[in-house]
Amino acid sequence: MTSTLEADVLAVLKPGGKLTIDTIARNLNVPPWRVARALHSLRRNGDAFRNRRGEWQITVGQRRPARQATQ
Repeated sequence: MTSTLEADVLAVLKPGGKLTIDTIARNLNVPPWRVARALHSLRRNGDAFRNRRGEWQITVGQRRPARQATQ
């Protein structure tokens, strides 16, 4: 079960969106620490993940996208 803030964060992170905690906090007008807690909860549920640049995005139909091969 997701909280209201988690649902709001998921709405901001539409599929394909890559946003930082600060950007999400500004969009939702809430403190960054609350967004961070919601994102970590979503990560535990398999709904969101963070890349190496600190950007968050949601997973679509799988727990985490497969790594892309670099050439």
